[in-house]
Amino acid sequence: MQEHKLRVSTKGQVVIPEDIRKKYNITPGTELTIRPLDETKLIIERVPKLSELFGLLGNVATSDILNKLRKDESKVERERQEELPKGNRLP
Repeated sequence: MQEHKLRVSTKGQVVIPEDIRKKYNITPGTELTIRPLDETKLIIERVPKLSELFGLLGNVATSDILNKLRKDESKVERERQEELPKGNRLP
């Protein structure tokens, strides 16, 4: 991999070179973490997007998983509400 020199601005900002941004899918709004490795080295990592984390589960669409979780939670809440006296139920 090619080495890049970066300069820190007066506001503490650095520009990540375009080839690095493309290779690691760093787009505007992408979250990064930075942590010291030692006195002179820092590690910068891209925080995975939620859709990438769900991709670890196989070929299941993220929205399908979230919809199922929401449906399950709604069912549990409805059942819980039915157990409450009528005056204490949510509308």
